[in-house]
Amino acid sequence: MPPRPPAVWAFARYCRAQFGRYFTTIRWATQTDTDRWDRGMATLFVANHTNWWDGLFAFLLGGELRLTFHILMDATQLERYRAFRWIGVLPIRRSAGRAGYEDLLAAGACLRPGAGLWVFPQGARRPQGERPARFERGAAELALAHGAPVRVCPVAFRYVFLGEQLPEAFALVGRPRLVEPGGQLDRRALTVEIERDTALTVDALDALLRAETLGSFRILVRGRLSVNKRMDRFRHAVGLLRGPFEARNG
Repeated sequence: MPPRPPAVWAFARYCRAQFGRYFTTIRWATQTDTDRWDRGMATLFVANHTNWWDGLFAFLLGGELRLTFHILMDATQLERYRAFRWIGVLPIRRSAGRAGYEDLLAAGACLRPGAGLWVFPQGARRPQGERPARFERGAAELALAHGAPVRVCPVAFRYVFLGEQLPEAFALVGRPRLVEPGGQLDRRALTVEIERDTALTVDALDALLRAETLGSFRILVRGRLSVNKRMDRFRHAVGLLRGPFEARNG
């Protein structure tokens, strides 16, 4: 089912409201110039999966990248929330070998110009401190079975406290890998490369966050200020404090 524009619009508002309520900021950065991507090429996003928020973040990020959103979700869970199909969510029956493969091939039809298909090759949520490893081969199968060039792009997600009352969410869009028909890599070898690309992107994001290097990130959603900053903003407004208002602690 193709995404329905009214549902996409409504879900985007919901996601922004949820992030704005529970986070100080939602930020993203890229290692390449995504504005220069060829939108005529299909894009397969592979990301680490540590958190309930990952799917919502992927949805908003897909909109920022100007790509029609699709994402694979466990079929049992999707059966409980069928309305998600209206925004581009696709089922994958992970516990059934042949059926799961059929779902994967069906999802491959979404690899088309102007679209981005998201997958979490770890197969399940993993602890945030665990480096991405032991990827399933579905992402490689999708790329190799497509029959046309595919942009395989790693994405790293992190959710951390950086001096504010509420946590902040970060995404780093890594360097894409071009997978072409008839290439030298088979499914196993390509899975190893995809896993490596994703792990390196996670490492790069972690390095930026350890140094609190935030200048390269764009703000996707601006959430609630910490209590002391809300008080300072009021003091500035009534003239009790002078000078510029600083929105960030530290």
